[in-house]
Amino acid sequence: MDPVSRHFPEASRHVIVRFGLKLAVFLIICGLQTGSGGPTLFFEVAALAAVLCIVLALHARERPMDTSLNYWDEAVVFGLVSRLGSGMPEFG
Repeated sequence: MDPVSRHFPEASRHVIVRFGLKLAVFLIICGLQTGSGGPTLFFEVAALAAVLCIVLALHARERPMDTSLNYWDEAVVFGLVSRLGSGMPEFG
């Protein structure tokens, strides 16, 4: 049985790894700052990452519906993650 990652183009695998690393770094930083930043800090950082991915996609002139994953897809996922926190109650 072949791993699923072999079915993705090399560019898509690169985007998946890049997204995973960004997500891990955001979780670590926001986990350390939870005491001062509040519980929604991670979702705010994810929204900023979505905006940054859109800027990078425009700069690289990538197409939104390309055959491989790119910054546009990363922006969509970060945007969805940021929306997950919109319904969270504020504590403090």
